[in-house]
Amino acid sequence: MLIQFKNTYLEKIFEGRPVAGKPRYSSDVILKFKKTVLKLKYADSLKDIKAQRGLNFEALKGDLKGFYSVRVDYSYRLILAVDKDNVVTVSEIITIHDLTNHYQ
Repeated sequence: MLIQFKNTYLEKIFEGRPVAGKPRYSSDVILKFKKTVLKLKYADSLKDIKAQRGLNFEALKGDLKGFYSVRVDYSYRLILAVDKDNVVTVSEIITIHDLTNHYQ
């Protein structure tokens, strides 16, 4: 899968680049975030992501209709969008929008 980031802060964290200011997430959450993104990256299709029950892939409702979420840990969810790329091959492009605390 092709992974894109709409959130530059999350992109910097994933790539291991320095970020200015106080960290928004603990080192534990960052590690789990990176592992989750790698799971998405190495999945062959959306069907593979849905089959990984630990990710809890689900469509969102309300204001976030059209987006999906996957579980990073018990509290945090990764908000993403899935697009089809029909130019070269039929493969999904996942665009990561945000990392949110699900219970706040």
